[in-house]
Amino acid sequence: MRILAAMLGGTISSRDESGTIKLGEPSFVKDFLLEYISENEYFFPEFKTYSSENAKAEDYRGALRGIVNEVKASNYDGILITHGTDTCAFFAQLAYRVLAPLGLPFVITGSVKSPDVDPEEAAYNLIFAVNCLEKGNSGIAFRNADRIPKLYSAFCVTSPDIDGIYREYKESVEPEIKDRTDFLDREKLPKILIIPAVPGAVIPKDGFDRVLICCNHSGTAASDLEPLVKDWTSKGIQCFMAPIPKDSGVYESRKRLRDAGAVELPGMPVEGAWAEVLLR
Repeated sequence: MRILAAMLGGTISSRDESGTIKLGEPSFVKDFLLEYISENEYFFPEFKTYSSENAKAEDYRGALRGIVNEVKASNYDGILITHGTDTCAFFAQLAYRVLAPLGLPFVITGSVKSPDVDPEEAAYNLIFAVNCLEKGNSGIAFRNADRIPKLYSAFCVTSPDIDGIYREYKESVEPEIKDRTDFLDREKLPKILIIPAVPGAVIPKDGFDRVLICCNHSGTAASDLEPLVKDWTSKGIQCFMAPIPKDSGVYESRKRLRDAGAVELPGMPVEGAWAEVLLR
């Protein structure tokens, strides 16, 4: 199997220095694949690495553009991506929308602990990820709460908890698969204001092109947001809300935001909604 290995960084490519995790060269991943899963043929183009916790949408787009270009330039049977855990769910949601049209299985993996601290975790995740590719499956491969590698659907996945355990949004609907060349070639990406569902969130007045309101079940600070949403939409700034549960009633606060002009994005967690807003 010809596998494109896109190593973008993260803890699996890091090392521990006196308790501080430092991003390093992805030598562990490369050496492990070549020595222990050598029945496949791996290709390691040079990708720009970045810290997952400091990643920007432009970093994701650059990585995905590089992957798409590599696939178009040569024949591969699958794509293996290593990534940091902090924002991997956001990357995975965007990666699904960009890579699915290629028609190749892709698996994103990494590790919560650096390989020099816990080589078993990194090794098992890599073995499992490659095994998923060999079966033609796509998603993100990380340990679950039972410490067993699990394949999570890329368009369902939500951010990990403090222990690095991922979840899937049960009401996710598979996004439409379509060409995303326009996103990869776009000169400038939109700046998204994300308003968290927390009390007393401070909301800036400008410096953004689109708004994503994390509304959970009802909305957040609807009385404060309602006039802002009306003002933003009147200026052409699109406002969106997610997640939107299918089976619960519409709370009055969420209805007020919707009536003010905020668009509901049903069938996706916040991470998926962020990817959709970025692509629009």
